[in-house]
Amino acid sequence: MPTTRANTVLSELPVVVAEQLLIIVTGILLLGVAGQLLAGRLRVPSVIFYLAAGLVLGEAGFDIVTLATFGDGLTTIVGISVAIIVFDGAFALQFDRIRSASTTSLRLVTVGAAVMLVGTAATVHFLMDTGWGIAFLIGALLVATGPTVITPIVKVVHLREHVSAALETEGIVNDVTAAIAAVVIFETILLFEAGGPATLLAFVERLVVGVGVGLLVAAGAYYLLREELFPGDGPRAARFLVVLAAISSYGIADLVSTEAGVAAAATAGIALGNVPLPHRETIERFTEDVTLLLLAFVFVSLAALVDVGAVLALGVEGIVLLAVVTLVLRPLVAFVSTAGVEQFTRPERLFLAAVGPRGIIPASLATLFAIDLAAEGNAAGAQTLVGAVFLVSS
Repeated sequence: MPTTRANTVLSELPVVVAEQLLIIVTGILLLGVAGQLLAGRLRVPSVIFYLAAGLVLGEAGFDIVTLATFGDGLTTIVGISVAIIVFDGAFALQFDRIRSASTTSLRLVTVGAAVMLVGTAATVHFLMDTGWGIAFLIGALLVATGPTVITPIVKVVHLREHVSAALETEGIVNDVTAAIAAVVIFETILLFEAGGPATLLAFVERLVVGVGVGLLVAAGAYYLLREELFPGDGPRAARFLVVLAAISSYGIADLVSTEAGVAAAATAGIALGNVPLPHRETIERFTEDVTLLLLAFVFVSLAALVDVGAVLALGVEGIVLLAVVTLVLRPLVAFVSTAGVEQFTRPERLFLAAVGPRGIIPASLATLFAIDLAAEGNAAGAQTLVGAVFLVSS
């Protein structure tokens, strides 16, 4: 996550005292967990309740949660939370499942991602009279179809294996590549660099660093888990070691190359998820519970920071953008990805075309990018970015 300019802006805001922060954090967790339980009971995506709770706590409601609430720790909190959330989704992604929808999965994360990126960027540029830099930044963020939203949907709707595998693979891979691409584009905007080779090189650098660090951390964690260094307390040690692998892979990679941490966490999760591990069941239950708690906290917090005015300011253009992304680009991506794949029935193609929800990555990065853009004097770009991303994501 970009931190320097964001922290500068946040440090200038009023400080929330510890007692107030404790009450606010407790309230966010209570609303988040309640939303998760209610969503499970009603069998609907929990993100609906997260967004509602965030709007109630934010400026659209009681104005309790603001940028000043977490101060300089906002980027760190979001970064670590995203790392664990992405790791958990990747840990559940089995190669056997990927193979069952390999052709479609590959198309979704390559051709499909390119169609969504270029199509969204062109729509934003021509529809909202926005520069290509901001347009491609929005396009990159909206490529992500996060596992944080896909997985609950897959659990609620009974799908054949190849359909759920395609959706979950798309969610994991596109979350990672979209985050890296968005940061590269964002840094290019701030540095007034030309696009093309320089941007591509920066993208490849972060991806290589992320994958490399993720594999190294996964290898170390695998060795320690297989050795069973704590035989009397193996399950607990395994749980903590896996969460430590998620956080350390993110932190080390991000230290080496900014925003390589998401790729590292995803790589470590996929690597550990596809090798024989002791105490796998207890690890999966633990990481799922931690992820649900973090997801509730981060989603509610970021929803509270949404500038409702920025969303409403998009007006008719915003509605048209939403329609293009959901009714034109997403169906196009789905049908291109499943063309010639006989195992997908027509209803399954239609379902794939209708399901493309965004997860925590677009919301978190859009919020942090907007802070930096505002600090650089690009308030209009910040407003368009936040408004477009949250309108489409919600």
